[in-house]
Amino acid sequence: MVLPEHAQFIEQLLARMTLEQKIGQFNHPLAGGGDSTGAGSGVGNIEQRIARGDVGGLAGGAEPAQLRSWQQIACEQSASGIPLLFTMDVIHGHRTIFPLPLALAGSFDEELIRATARVAATEAGAEGIGLTWAPMLDVSRDARWGRCAESPGEDPVLGSMFARAMVEGFQGQDLAQPDHLLSCAKHFAAYGFAEGGRDYNSVDMTPHRLHNVVLPPFKSAVQAGVAAIMVGFHDLAGIPCTAHRELLDNLLRRQWGFNGLLVSDYTAILELIHHGVAADLEHAALLAFTAGVDIDLVSEAYYHHLPALVHAGRISVNAIDAACRRVLQAKMKLGLFDNPYRGLDPALRTRVSGTAAHRQLARTAAAQCCVLLKNDGVLPLAPTAKVALIGPLANNRENLQGTWAVAARSADSITVLEGFRAAHRNVAHAAGANLVDDANIAARVNVFGATFVMDPRTPAEMLAEAMAIAADADVIVVCVGEAKEHTGESSTRTTLTLSDNQHSLLAALHATGKPLAIVTMSGRPLALAWEALHANAILHAWFAGSEAGPAIADVLYGVINPSARLAMSFPQDSGQCPLYYAEAPTGRPRDRIGVDVAGDSEVDAHGQHVFRKFTTACRIEGAHTPLYPFGHGLGYSRFEYADLQVSNNRLQGADDVLQLSVSLRNCGWYAGTEIVQLYVSDPVASRSQPLRLLKAFRRVELAAGAHQRVQFELGIDAFRFYLGTSLCQPDPVFEPGTFILHVGGSSVTELSVSIEWLAAHA
Repeated sequence: MVLPEHAQFIEQLLARMTLEQKIGQFNHPLAGGGDSTGAGSGVGNIEQRIARGDVGGLAGGAEPAQLRSWQQIACEQSASGIPLLFTMDVIHGHRTIFPLPLALAGSFDEELIRATARVAATEAGAEGIGLTWAPMLDVSRDARWGRCAESPGEDPVLGSMFARAMVEGFQGQDLAQPDHLLSCAKHFAAYGFAEGGRDYNSVDMTPHRLHNVVLPPFKSAVQAGVAAIMVGFHDLAGIPCTAHRELLDNLLRRQWGFNGLLVSDYTAILELIHHGVAADLEHAALLAFTAGVDIDLVSEAYYHHLPALVHAGRISVNAIDAACRRVLQAKMKLGLFDNPYRGLDPALRTRVSGTAAHRQLARTAAAQCCVLLKNDGVLPLAPTAKVALIGPLANNRENLQGTWAVAARSADSITVLEGFRAAHRNVAHAAGANLVDDANIAARVNVFGATFVMDPRTPAEMLAEAMAIAADADVIVVCVGEAKEHTGESSTRTTLTLSDNQHSLLAALHATGKPLAIVTMSGRPLALAWEALHANAILHAWFAGSEAGPAIADVLYGVINPSARLAMSFPQDSGQCPLYYAEAPTGRPRDRIGVDVAGDSEVDAHGQHVFRKFTTACRIEGAHTPLYPFGHGLGYSRFEYADLQVSNNRLQGADDVLQLSVSLRNCGWYAGTEIVQLYVSDPVASRSQPLRLLKAFRRVELAAGAHQRVQFELGIDAFRFYLGTSLCQPDPVFEPGTFILHVGGSSVTELSVSIEWLAAHA
């Protein structure tokens, strides 16, 4: 909120500023001279540029002493004296690294997610950062897309919770304090649906899907008070989002009432030329500014061309003032006019970065984000068991942070082997294999520095060492997966299986006949069909951050009972992508039509043929269903659901409320947490509705043997959907009729009850 006296100050400042000084506030180059994407680089003579008032903020971060020097130039040498805004990618931690966003979302724990953002803001703010380019809120349903690692996954309800928690955690109650950051939701909108999972690719999407799937997390961020929104690189149905006036001005500004900053992505204004909608950089600047983009990140199109466009009468001074006012308001909220050196005290960074409390939260978060995919009883490990800890990620420090941990120092991360040994476990170690044996792939995933080095030994020598320690062990634990830069920006994958050399290692270890527990690490869902068939247990640890090693050891030994769930479905194989639970019904569902094929003996766990001709179950190789669906996750306790009840099977009117409860019992020997999930089906509607939609969830902690009734309450809004007549006509509707409610521990649970909700006017 901008106070009246602050508003008056801003108007007086605007009245004194020249046109060039106002446009300078939109210019946001890189802080340094590096080139991180091949699309743009830091500007030269930055000190002179700041002194002239050509720069409003700097991206990328730098040492606090350097930031202080630049800030001093802006405040004391530039004509306007306006302080700079320093920004950086603080995605899942700053110095203390937490699990990837896709992993954090799978905790289904709003309080935990908010706490991690709070710590990230504290540490980044102590280095002078005022705005983070986070949270990323792109609903992601194609595991081939590398940036799914940064997303909250495939579901808009879970994504909306994640958005709210991250914005509140970053921004807090008083943005003027150095331990709070402005947050920037990205990438608006539908970037997660790039065709083929290929980064930067086109998106062609109906308004119906946009309003029902893509936009809810962004709307949640706006309602939480997000300070800025970054526009996507991609085009949406032929119009690049950076130039999409209907999306940015009509929908976001006018309909949603968003009055924060709109920011281009990195060189995205320049890229309008490559999109084929702008003839040159001046044309690109005109398109982006008139669409509503306030801040030009790196391309400097505004700096070079907006003055001439104003003088030519193609952009109004009022529009320039409105955009500049938004930039100045953001700086005012941060308290930069009162304290331009916020967070630039070196002693502050020493005091708040990587503290014991922060690292303890990182350890808790890492454990709470591990998803136990399979377990036949081999986990938790016996404290006295002799463990052969094998695999290329068992003692690898450099990959634990995952992608987009730009301020991380790999030396601060603790490996799985170190986590085991710190707990005095009986463990022997061997790598067994490289992450990849293809030198070209190795070069690609080492693009930002060596995250692994090819072992000089032959694959046979590495395997022999692993087999030797396995022969002397009671149980084998193998840490396999991706390198951290297998995922992230510009990291599309064709196959989601483990590399051939890692698979060969697993096959050899399985052949020993000893209990085999696999720990997989990645930034995306993996295709683990072979592993699911042959391993005794699979723990998916994602990239868990600074305290990955101790947290994984805590889970494997039962110190922590795993509770996380999948925020994205895991496919049987890569050819199933995109894959998600909320599929729309088709005219050829497997359970109502089609024929089984004589001689085909492959069936699922329910005895149904996985292949059924002339239905959607027509994948010739394997089942059409996911290997592990959205919401799936096991623990060391077994939870039993029973006695699903509703307050009324027949409801009426907009003010009626449905109360639902289910009996939950912990039937295991361990205290544990169950994530109770509530889904809704709408069998008959004017638009085909997904077979199930998540509407609510509860984290329930129960002691061994304990019982509890879990309560939900739903109003009529939970049964609405958007017709999506057009981008600016979402047309939310409630259509009376029969609805089916499903409750359980994943998206495929079968405990259900039907209700009827009559028309609101009846």
